[in-house]
Amino acid sequence: MGMLARLFRAEHDGDDDAVLRRYRHLLGSAPIESVEQAHAEAFIELGEAQRSALYEELSRGSGTGERPLSSEPATLARSASRAERQVPGSLESTLRAADARGGFGGGLVAPVVDHVTSSPLVSAFLPWNG
Repeated sequence: MGMLARLFRAEHDGDDDAVLRRYRHLLGSAPIESVEQAHAEAFIELGEAQRSALYEELSRGSGTGERPLSSEPATLARSASRAERQVPGSLESTLRAADARGGFGGGLVAPVVDHVTSSPLVSAFLPWNG
């Protein structure tokens, strides 16, 4: 089971909580361009069904100007990052909703959060190491 998969199955663990806190911190503190690029790289690793579920959730929750035009990783990342800056916490909620909608059991949220929190693009904006 993946590091964060347990978190989204309600089996909380100190390491998972710390990773999620780092993710939330990065979303609010790293430059939007870095957050967007780190998410684009994470979204590349997702399967087509996962990107489709994410596209559906982003389309559902965004205004006309922020709606993604496709399920391409860079397009999803741009839409997700902008939505997060407008409404903090929305990206995490969107990832969870897409994960639940697709029945991925943490298989969408965990890899995205893991990738972003370990990305050199945003790691400089963490207030602590590891």
